[in-house]
Amino acid sequence: MRTWLGKLRLITAVAIVAVLLPITAGPAHAAETSFNQRRQWLTAAPTSSMPLSQVSREITLAAGTYGWWNFPFNDSCETYTGHILAGTYSWTDQLWPGSPGAGVYRHDSYLTETSGGWGYHIRCYFGLSSDGEYTWGSGLDPHF
Repeated sequence: MRTWLGKLRLITAVAIVAVLLPITAGPAHAAETSFNQRRQWLTAAPTSSMPLSQVSREITLAAGTYGWWNFPFNDSCETYTGHILAGTYSWTDQLWPGSPGAGVYRHDSYLTETSGGWGYHIRCYFGLSSDGEYTWGSGLDPHF
């Protein structure tokens, strides 16, 4: 026959296992979405005589399926959802005012593997309705 203290220990142990089991046996969570972005003043009337803007960073990616997009986003923006090889990449976003013509920005985003030289590229064209502070760049979302 168990003592009162023995029963209390058993009940406590069962309660701790019941609380911790969902925490330790839960589903794995996907990696976080990453951003390569810059906030700056942009005009609604860009011309090709204005300087290029750029933002770059290094990022190490595991092999897998990713979603990749530029922002601000509109219908003429390319996106990519597919496999990206493992590696360390230079992630560069470039904003070309007045390209291909006045009033339009061309936004190129590049992932270039630093040791193997392979790369990925998406492009976007957009206009702005007013001058102001805007955040532009690209996002990379692991789908695993």
